[in-house]
Amino acid sequence: AAMAPSLTLQPLVHRSAATDATDATVASSPSSELALLEALTHEVRTPLATIRTLIRSLLRRSDLPDLVRQRLQQIDGECSEQIDRFGLIFLAAELQREPPSEDQALARTDLARLLEQLEPAWRQQLLRRSLALELRCSPELPLVLSDPARLETVLGGLVDRFSRGLPAGAVVRLSLQPAGARLKLRFSASAAVLVEPGEAAAAERVGPVLSWNPGTGSLQLSRQATQRLFHSLGGRLAERAGNDLTVFFPVALS
Repeated sequence: AAMAPSLTLQPLVHRSAATDATDATVASSPSSELALLEALTHEVRTPLATIRTLIRSLLRRSDLPDLVRQRLQQIDGECSEQIDRFGLIFLAAELQREPPSEDQALARTDLARLLEQLEPAWRQQLLRRSLALELRCSPELPLVLSDPARLETVLGGLVDRFSRGLPAGAVVRLSLQPAGARLKLRFSASAAVLVEPGEAAAAERVGPVLSWNPGTGSLQLSRQATQRLFHSLGGRLAERAGNDLTVFFPVALS
């Protein structure tokens, strides 16, 4: 059987004080932290991907009891969710370490169609937390300028970030509609569970791209890193107090 990759820690050896000081400076640099974060996300995703592959091979069997199949599907979903989360962290670290050029090409993207394609997976993801999803798209919406390949990952991460901390029974509402020369994608929660300003625990910054939320016990992308991700995809993230945030995308010219 294949063994999952491991992270090996090398023992320290005696060196001069000058060498130690130089290495400490390098090790504490933002670039080194980001490179380490990229390596760690790879170490997490690789064994999870192996587990998911094995689970899916079992799910192809026709003789599985219903309860076993249900549990395997839950494991598959959890693995996929964590793979996507750490993939997004990797993307944010990569973007922070090597920002895209100003002339980065963005493609014409059917955002409404993309949301409709992603809706079933998001619905299942939220259902595991006893949350519901509502998606509303205005008819005949124009295309936007973005990067559809990366946009799928980033939007999935935003759904995860937005929904964490919501109580069971809450409804996550996504609406897409015109807003002048842009399309506005708004995230909101059912009115009964909106968080009042100051009620939620303040997130603590951890490193260049991550933050820690003591209230939910979750490690997630910082607000600045999330804004930077959307900026690289042609979007602009606006977050207000409580569970309400909006992403604006530029409309592609005909």
